[in-house]
Amino acid sequence: MYNNFFQFQSNPFSQTPPSQSVFLSTKHQLALNSLIKKVDNRSSAIFLLLGAVGVGKSCLIKALIEKVGSKNDKQVIKHLNPNSRLQLSASDPIHTIMIMKLFSETCSLNADTQQSTVFILDNANNFTDHFLENLLSKVLERNKNKQATLLILTGQAELTAQVKNLQIKPYSTQAIKSLLLEPLKAVEIKDYINYRLFCANYSKGTLFSDDAIQYIAEISKGIPWLINTICSVSIFQASNNKHESINKETVELATEFCFLAKDYLEEKETAIAEQRNPASLSCRSVTNSTLCI
Repeated sequence: MYNNFFQFQSNPFSQTPPSQSVFLSTKHQLALNSLIKKVDNRSSAIFLLLGAVGVGKSCLIKALIEKVGSKNDKQVIKHLNPNSRLQLSASDPIHTIMIMKLFSETCSLNADTQQSTVFILDNANNFTDHFLENLLSKVLERNKNKQATLLILTGQAELTAQVKNLQIKPYSTQAIKSLLLEPLKAVEIKDYINYRLFCANYSKGTLFSDDAIQYIAEISKGIPWLINTICSVSIFQASNNKHESINKETVELATEFCFLAKDYLEEKETAIAEQRNPASLSCRSVTNSTLCI
């Protein structure tokens, strides 16, 4: 496909990039450093990792696991990722019971071996208040008893209000911290695109013109998932037309095949949980519009 035409060694704009291809903005890196410090210090806390759909929460978690997972054996990290069977059935009482069982068993085992527990739960917005109350209460109780447990919940901004409304002890909310990931700034998007091309070993010079990148910044609003989508379809279009560079006109033509609905960013995170290949140009209906996925 276009990998051969442009001589990429891998898909530069994959939605699930390898860890070495993860691009972190300044704010993403600060958030990552904060989490790494908490893990390294065997801290007891609850973190809400917040951000819009596609802003890079999963990539940051991947980078966290990559950096701290192999450092030492002082921590045990349990990550329920968006593609796990448990996550896809967040509303199923049986599966929430399974998550609680996994949490309890992991914490008990770690207490016996004097290891700390890092428990990561993606798409926490999808879970019921009752489940979150139960989970957070168990974490807070463990931390009160000096059993190091770090819980990281990822979700959209409204997760903050959801957690505040939970029936947990008022003083306990002081142990809950929030990290907000924001979209990339316009000046960061060029670096993002070039970095992803570099990781794919692209060596033919400038692929996207400045006006193309500026247009991508406007359309994507700085959301990495959307940048990947637009760039993938643009590259697909360019390879079909045997164009070795991509200008604004090419991007505009590509986005006609991949209309980005105005309210797309308001969708639940489960809408992007499935593995996708934007260049396939398969489409689904989104509020009377068409979103290429």
